Amino acid sequence: MFLDTCTISNGGCTPNAACSHDNTTDTIVCTCKTGYTNTGGACKVVCKDTCLIKNGGCAPNAGCSHDNTTNEVVCTCKTGYTNTGLAPNVVCTDACTIGNGACDPNAGCSHDNTSNAVVCTCKTGYTNTGVAPNVVCTDTCTISNGACCANARCSHDNASNAVVCTCKTGYTNTGVAPNVVCTDTCTIKNGGCDPNAGCSHDNATNAVVCTCKTGYTNTGEAPNVVCT
Repeated sequence: MFLDTCTISNGGCTPNAACSHDNTTDTIVCTCKTGYTNTGGACKVVCKDTCLIKNGGCAPNAGCSHDNTTNEVVCTCKTGYTNTGLAPNVVCTDACTIGNGACDPNAGCSHDNTSNAVVCTCKTGYTNTGVAPNVVCTDTCTISNGACCANARCSHDNASNAVVCTCKTGYTNTGVAPNVVCTDTCTIKNGGCDPNAGCSHDNATNAVVCTCKTGYTNTGEAPNVVCT
């Protein structure tokens, strides 16, 4: 009775190789199992984890692992990258270049310095009103008047889109840059009115209105008020 050599110490093959016989000569044939690659020669088969050889053929931005059932190589895009290849090919593309990384249209997409995860950051002039981890970028001017004072209008700089606070008609900025403090213009040097005029506001526009006090007559030419 002859004993199959493959049943004795795997026929001399390495543990990660399968032992079989040549159909013609019946000599031992060592063949690396799925997930392993022969790094030896034809006569000496050395089976090495395929993932350790050029990342298993995976893209540079992919991690190489093995299927739990078959042990086949599995390429999985690393954090911050998205697979844009057609199966079975895995092509890992920077997630920020695909649909803005799923960030809000008014957010910039970048990566965390440590984990490389996608980070969505609201652009200048927008404020995050989402609940973590969601980032929802809302026009800052629509939130508490963009932190402008009540008597100021909130708008955006044409170049940078930064919030700009501008005092409404009838108010003057008495703050020190960059702070804008809007004060009733009539309380500042009588609103620019003649000393003998009273300062008030137009009911419709809130613009300053200078009116000569009792006993004085306006001798100026509109819009100037000169109380004589």
